[in-house]
Amino acid sequence: MFSFTLQVKTEGYRRTRNTRVFLCASSPDESGSEALEWCLEALVQDGDELIIFRGVDEDVLEKDHDIVRDEARDLMKQIQEKSVEADPDRKLSLILEYIPGKITDSIDRLIALYRPDSLVVGTRGRRFGVGLVQGLGAGLVQGLGVGTGASIGSISKYCLSHSPVPVIVVRPGRKLRTALEKRRADPKRGRHFDS
Repeated sequence: MFSFTLQVKTEGYRRTRNTRVFLCASSPDESGSEALEWCLEALVQDGDELIIFRGVDEDVLEKDHDIVRDEARDLMKQIQEKSVEADPDRKLSLILEYIPGKITDSIDRLIALYRPDSLVVGTRGRRFGVGLVQGLGAGLVQGLGVGTGASIGSISKYCLSHSPVPVIVVRPGRKLRTALEKRRADPKRGRHFDS
Protein backbone atom coordinates (compact mmCIF):
# COMPACT_ATOMS: atom_id res chain seq x y z
CA MET A 1 0.00 0.00 0.00
CA PHE A 2 1.32 3.42 -0.98
CA SER A 3 1.96 5.98 1.73
CA PHE A 4 4.08 9.10 1.86
CA THR A 5 5.84 10.34 4.99
CA LEU A 6 7.56 13.71 5.46
CA GLN A 7 9.46 14.76 8.56
CA VAL A 8 10.73 18.23 9.39
CA LYS A 9 12.48 19.29 12.59
CA THR A 10 12.96 22.86 13.70
CA GLU A 11 16.61 23.81 14.00
CA GLY A 12 17.74 22.97 17.52
CA TYR A 13 14.96 20.44 18.15
CA ARG A 14 15.95 17.68 20.53
CA ARG A 15 13.88 14.74 21.64
CA THR A 16 14.02 14.25 25.42
CA ARG A 17 12.24 12.14 27.98
CA ASN A 18 9.79 15.05 28.39
CA THR A 19 8.87 15.11 24.69
CA ARG A 20 5.15 14.69 24.16
CA VAL A 21 3.86 13.07 20.99
CA PHE A 22 0.49 14.02 19.48
CA LEU A 23 -1.30 12.48 16.52
CA CYS A 24 -3.67 14.80 14.65
CA ALA A 25 -6.08 13.39 12.08
CA SER A 26 -6.44 16.35 9.74
CA SER A 27 -8.88 16.01 6.88
CA PRO A 28 -8.87 18.68 4.16
CA ASP A 29 -12.28 20.02 5.24
CA GLU A 30 -13.03 22.70 7.85
CA SER A 31 -13.10 20.29 10.80
CA GLY A 32 -9.68 18.83 9.98
CA SER A 33 -8.16 22.27 9.41
CA GLU A 34 -9.55 23.51 12.74
CA ALA A 35 -8.12 20.47 14.55
CA LEU A 36 -4.67 21.06 13.05
CA GLU A 37 -4.73 24.79 13.78
CA TRP A 38 -5.80 24.11 17.37
CA CYS A 39 -2.91 21.68 17.79
CA LEU A 40 -0.41 24.20 16.49
CA GLU A 41 -1.82 27.16 18.43
CA ALA A 42 -2.92 25.67 21.74
CA LEU A 43 -1.56 22.16 22.26
CA VAL A 44 2.02 21.58 21.15
CA GLN A 45 4.83 23.21 23.09
CA ASP A 46 8.56 23.53 22.72
CA GLY A 47 10.15 20.08 22.35
CA ASP A 48 6.98 18.24 21.28
CA GLU A 49 6.39 16.05 18.25
CA LEU A 50 3.26 16.38 16.12
CA ILE A 51 2.25 13.68 13.66
CA ILE A 52 -0.31 14.90 11.14
CA PHE A 53 -2.31 12.21 9.38
CA ARG A 54 -4.00 13.06 6.09
CA GLY A 55 -6.18 10.28 4.76
CA VAL A 56 -6.63 10.31 1.00
CA ASP A 57 -8.97 8.43 -1.32
CA GLU A 58 -7.71 5.16 -2.75
CA ASP A 59 -8.07 6.54 -6.26
CA VAL A 60 -4.92 8.54 -5.49
CA LEU A 61 -3.04 5.32 -6.28
CA GLU A 62 -4.04 5.79 -9.90
CA LYS A 63 -2.51 9.30 -9.97
CA ASP A 64 1.10 10.03 -10.75
CA HIS A 65 2.86 9.67 -7.39
CA ASP A 66 4.88 12.83 -8.06
CA ILE A 67 1.61 14.82 -7.92
CA VAL A 68 0.76 13.26 -4.56
CA ARG A 69 4.25 14.01 -3.24
CA ASP A 70 3.93 17.64 -4.36
CA GLU A 71 0.56 17.92 -2.57
CA ALA A 72 2.12 16.52 0.61
CA ARG A 73 5.09 18.90 0.37
CA ASP A 74 2.74 21.87 -0.09
CA LEU A 75 0.74 20.80 2.96
CA MET A 76 3.94 20.45 5.01
CA LYS A 77 4.98 24.00 4.02
CA GLN A 78 1.58 25.30 5.15
CA ILE A 79 1.91 23.45 8.47
CA GLN A 80 5.40 24.86 9.02
CA GLU A 81 4.18 28.41 8.29
CA LYS A 82 1.26 28.05 10.73
CA SER A 83 3.62 26.69 13.36
CA VAL A 84 5.98 29.65 13.00
CA GLU A 85 3.00 32.04 13.10
CA ALA A 86 1.82 30.50 16.37
CA ASP A 87 5.26 30.57 18.03
CA PRO A 88 8.41 31.42 16.05
CA ASP A 89 10.75 30.30 18.87
CA ARG A 90 9.18 26.89 19.46
CA LYS A 91 11.22 23.84 18.47
CA LEU A 92 9.09 21.00 17.08
CA SER A 93 9.30 17.77 15.14
CA LEU A 94 6.57 17.63 12.49
CA ILE A 95 5.70 14.41 10.68
CA LEU A 96 3.15 14.26 7.88
CA GLU A 97 1.64 10.88 6.98
CA TYR A 98 -0.25 10.80 3.65
CA ILE A 99 -2.07 7.44 3.53
CA PRO A 100 -4.83 6.18 1.21
CA GLY A 101 -7.41 3.70 2.48
CA LYS A 102 -9.84 3.31 5.33
CA ILE A 103 -9.34 6.20 7.77
CA THR A 104 -10.05 4.25 10.95
CA ASP A 105 -7.60 1.46 10.02
CA SER A 106 -4.90 4.03 9.28
CA ILE A 107 -5.48 5.79 12.62
CA ASP A 108 -5.22 2.46 14.46
CA ARG A 109 -1.95 1.65 12.66
CA LEU A 110 -0.48 5.09 13.35
CA ILE A 111 -1.33 4.82 17.05
CA ALA A 112 0.44 1.45 17.19
CA LEU A 113 3.44 2.83 15.28
CA TYR A 114 3.99 6.18 17.03
CA ARG A 115 2.38 5.52 20.44
CA PRO A 116 1.18 9.12 20.85
CA ASP A 117 0.23 10.64 24.18
CA SER A 118 -3.12 11.65 22.68
CA LEU A 119 -5.09 11.76 19.44
CA VAL A 120 -6.68 14.95 18.11
CA VAL A 121 -9.60 14.74 15.68
CA GLY A 122 -12.07 17.23 14.31
CA THR A 123 -15.80 16.89 14.05
CA ARG A 124 -18.24 18.54 11.75
CA GLY A 125 -20.31 19.33 14.83
CA ARG A 126 -23.72 18.07 13.79
CA ARG A 127 -25.59 16.63 16.79
CA PHE A 128 -22.30 15.93 18.47
CA GLY A 129 -22.13 15.47 22.19
CA VAL A 130 -25.42 14.20 23.64
CA GLY A 131 -24.97 10.59 22.53
CA LEU A 132 -21.34 10.66 23.54
CA VAL A 133 -22.06 11.90 27.03
CA GLN A 134 -24.55 9.07 27.47
CA GLY A 135 -21.95 6.60 26.17
CA LEU A 136 -21.28 4.90 22.90
CA GLY A 137 -21.88 1.21 22.58
CA ALA A 138 -20.04 -0.97 20.06
CA GLY A 139 -23.36 -1.64 18.33
CA LEU A 140 -23.85 2.07 17.66
CA VAL A 141 -20.40 2.43 16.13
CA GLN A 142 -20.87 -0.68 13.98
CA GLY A 143 -24.26 0.63 12.91
CA LEU A 144 -22.60 3.81 11.66
CA GLY A 145 -20.72 1.92 8.98
CA VAL A 146 -17.45 3.60 9.91
CA GLY A 147 -15.15 3.74 6.92
CA THR A 148 -17.71 2.78 4.28
CA GLY A 149 -19.90 5.77 3.52
CA ALA A 150 -19.49 6.90 7.11
CA SER A 151 -22.03 9.27 8.58
CA ILE A 152 -21.15 12.70 9.93
CA GLY A 153 -18.93 12.55 12.98
CA SER A 154 -18.41 8.82 12.73
CA ILE A 155 -14.60 9.04 12.65
CA SER A 156 -14.49 11.04 15.88
CA LYS A 157 -17.05 8.69 17.47
CA TYR A 158 -14.98 5.70 16.39
CA CYS A 159 -11.86 7.23 17.92
CA LEU A 160 -13.62 8.04 21.18
CA SER A 161 -14.84 4.49 21.59
CA HIS A 162 -11.82 2.54 20.24
CA SER A 163 -8.66 4.56 20.82
CA PRO A 164 -6.22 3.19 23.40
CA VAL A 165 -4.95 6.76 23.98
CA PRO A 166 -6.88 9.84 25.13
CA VAL A 167 -8.84 11.58 22.36
CA ILE A 168 -9.34 15.33 21.98
CA VAL A 169 -12.24 16.30 19.71
CA VAL A 170 -12.04 19.80 18.24
CA ARG A 171 -15.28 21.32 17.05
CA PRO A 172 -15.10 24.14 14.47
CA GLY A 173 -15.36 27.58 16.12
CA ARG A 174 -18.04 28.68 13.66
CA LYS A 175 -20.27 25.81 14.83
CA LEU A 176 -19.71 26.72 18.49
CA ARG A 177 -20.63 30.37 17.88
CA THR A 178 -23.79 29.34 16.00
CA ALA A 179 -24.83 26.99 18.82
CA LEU A 180 -24.26 29.70 21.46
CA GLU A 181 -26.28 32.28 19.51
CA LYS A 182 -29.11 29.81 19.04
CA ARG A 183 -29.08 28.92 22.75
CA ARG A 184 -29.13 32.59 23.79
CA ALA A 185 -32.07 33.31 21.45
CA ASP A 186 -34.18 30.47 22.89
CA PRO A 187 -36.95 32.04 25.07
CA LYS A 188 -37.32 28.80 27.09
CA ARG A 189 -33.68 28.84 28.17
CA GLY A 190 -32.94 29.85 31.74
CA ARG A 191 -30.91 33.02 32.30
CA HIS A 192 -28.87 31.84 35.29
CA PHE A 193 -25.62 31.47 33.29
CA ASP A 194 -25.72 34.84 31.54
CA SER A 195 -23.06 37.29 32.60
